[in-house]
Amino acid sequence: MVTMTNSRTDLTDLRTELVDRVHKFGPVFADGVAEGERERRLPDATVRAVDQSQLGMIWTARAYGGLEADVRTMSEVAKALSHYCPSTSWVVNNINGSNLLAAKFSQAARDEVFGDDPGVKLASIFAASGTAVRTEGGYLLSGTWPYGTGILHDDWAILVARELGADGEPVGGLSVLVPVADLTVEDTWHTVGMRATGSHTVTLRDAFVPGHRVIPAEVQRGRENATDTGLPPLFRTAAIAAMAVVCASVVLGAGQAARAFVVEKAPHRGIAPTKYTRQPDSRTFVSSLGRTALSIDAAELHVNRAATALDEAAQAAVSLPDAELLRIRGDVGQAVGLVTTALDELLWAHGAASFAESNPLQRYWRDANTAARHAMLNVHVGHELYGGSFFGLEPIVPSL
Repeated sequence: MVTMTNSRTDLTDLRTELVDRVHKFGPVFADGVAEGERERRLPDATVRAVDQSQLGMIWTARAYGGLEADVRTMSEVAKALSHYCPSTSWVVNNINGSNLLAAKFSQAARDEVFGDDPGVKLASIFAASGTAVRTEGGYLLSGTWPYGTGILHDDWAILVARELGADGEPVGGLSVLVPVADLTVEDTWHTVGMRATGSHTVTLRDAFVPGHRVIPAEVQRGRENATDTGLPPLFRTAAIAAMAVVCASVVLGAGQAARAFVVEKAPHRGIAPTKYTRQPDSRTFVSSLGRTALSIDAAELHVNRAATALDEAAQAAVSLPDAELLRIRGDVGQAVGLVTTALDELLWAHGAASFAESNPLQRYWRDANTAARHAMLNVHVGHELYGGSFFGLEPIVPSL
């Protein structure tokens, strides 16, 4: 294990080690794909590999035994994981992003969640589909929250709720930490892509949540911590933007894996109904592949630019201006748009065999296209946010 400080050299060493761990456990992740797709959840062996490799602790505080790495590290891990199983990569990202969000809660809440287990796994669900009513010592929480990624394997969940006043009308938004054991999980995740993420719906009815595990939504979304030199760089990072970047990294990793597969198989495949017995003999094939490969490279440049901006600001304890955060959302949207287009082109290049159930290309295509439709990654929203930044327009999303 790498002994860490906040130096960039140590972060680079940790990044290399974590990517190596992904490849060490890669066969386990790959072997679990069929079961994960069939059962619509990560296999137990996959979850154990995540725990053993500490991949769910990348954004956990060092004070609790976590790895406390940066955005670029999480991005590189996500890309590498996607080569074996994009669903596993998505779940690992959600655990780490949720652990980062949990840092905004009180010391008492953080101690309760992380104090006895640095490998504790969190989920977060952003849909504000619950309600909370103040009561003595805390709140009564009720609601139904869809898309609980990894909820079948997690220990705690961050839920969003609307606080109701005495008249029953909303008076504000809340972010709430609850044990997964208190939730009822409804089997609702029936999709063609990202099947193994097990992103089911959870419900609660009049569950008591103590006040130390509740914070206002504006505190959760706020970026006042950006300049707090008393915090480690990770916890000065703009969390929502960081989560968007690493989610885009999952899609990018799937595109890179698909490109590698097409390149590996090309010398052994012909092009029907032409006379070409080897795809690389076709100038059309190699030209198209070059163009597609450059699109995937461009996507990586967008993701890396966004990660670097977040990490450099966190290291320097400066707050990124909204214009920069809007560009990051533009980078994220552009990256997933480039990759999903490139995946279409790769399946054309490889041929009809791409759609065989045994062919990983169709899974990369399904998973990446499903993930790309996540609200954080919407390419059209990203373009509008970035375009609006040139004119000082009010952002069309509530948090960056």
